[in-house]
Amino acid sequence: MEVILSEAAVDHASRHGGHIYVQAHTHRCCSGALTLADVTTTPPTDPSGYRPFEVDGIAVCYLGDEVGAPQQLSIDVRGLRRRLVAFWDGCAYRM
Repeated sequence: MEVILSEAAVDHASRHGGHIYVQAHTHRCCSGALTLADVTTTPPTDPSGYRPFEVDGIAVCYLGDEVGAPQQLSIDVRGLRRRLVAFWDGCAYRM
């Protein structure tokens, strides 16, 4: 998996401990499965199972689910509250 961080994401993570945790989870509904990614700089209570990646001096830790990992995981900072967001192969979610 290739992990890409924007300059804003590197700056944000550097100011919040130098780690980014990404957890993918699948939701199921009548139209099929939808995989979303939660992104945070707060360490999880159970870090086992996370795959570590070193990118631009930032430790990016990824935990997937049964659908596997994206080929490319892009992380950026967006919105008025300047929060981290992840893009799964260029998309905000995977169907």
